[in-house]
Amino acid sequence: MGLDEALLESVDERPVLRLYGWSPPGVSLGWFQPVEPFVELARSVGADLVRRPTGGGAIHHDDELTFCVVAAPGRDGYPAGTVEAYEWVHGLLADGLEEWGPRLQPRGPGAPLSVRPRDATLCFADHTALDLLDDAGRKVIGSAQRRRGGRVLHHGSLPLSAPALTPDVGSIRKLAGEAVTFDQLAELVAGAFANALGLIELVADVPTDDEWSAAEGLATERRLDD
Repeated sequence: MGLDEALLESVDERPVLRLYGWSPPGVSLGWFQPVEPFVELARSVGADLVRRPTGGGAIHHDDELTFCVVAAPGRDGYPAGTVEAYEWVHGLLADGLEEWGPRLQPRGPGAPLSVRPRDATLCFADHTALDLLDDAGRKVIGSAQRRRGGRVLHHGSLPLSAPALTPDVGSIRKLAGEAVTFDQLAELVAGAFANALGLIELVADVPTDDEWSAAEGLATERRLDD
C-alpha cells in the first residue's frame, strides 16, 4: 500500500492498474480509525498492522487480490464524480465475475452511500449502498478512494476465501463454487478493466526508482505494530 500511495504522488501522470496479494497477511486500518482496538486482533491472526491511505473500516488481507487504480478523475476513462467512479469500478468487476456465478448486486436502497467507521469496524462486516453482494447477501466487493492533487487512488479487496477475522463474508471461491487461483482472478480483473476502457490498452510496466524509494518510506511510516 506504500506503493499505491507513492503512485498517487508520482510525477508520472499515466493511469495505473496495479494488482497484488499479501505475504505475510495484513490488517489495514482506514485512514480515520484508531490503532488500539486492532493491535491484539491483528496479532491473533499473525498479521502486520498498517494504515492505508483511504478511508473505511479495517480489512484482514490474507488470501485475496487487492486492486489499485490511480488516475485523474474525468480522464482516460475514469469517471469524474465520486459516486459514478464507484459505480463504474464495481460495475465492470460485476461484469467480469458474472462468468463465474450469479451476478453480484449493489446493496442498494436502505444503506448509506458511505459509512464513517466506528472504532472497531471491520469493512466487510459493514455494507454501503454501492458494495457488491452475492445472492446470499454476503459482501464480496467494496472499495475506497483518496483524492489528492487532481488525482485519485481507488482500491479494493477481492477475497479469494473469507479471512479469519470475517469468516462469514462472501468470497470469489464461494461465488464460483470452485478453487479459483490468484492468477485466474488477476487475469479476469485486468480483462474487465480492459473491456471497460475500450480503446485504451493495458501495458505492463514497473515502478520507477523514485516511486520504489517513496513506497519504502511510506511502508515504514504506515506500519503500526512495531
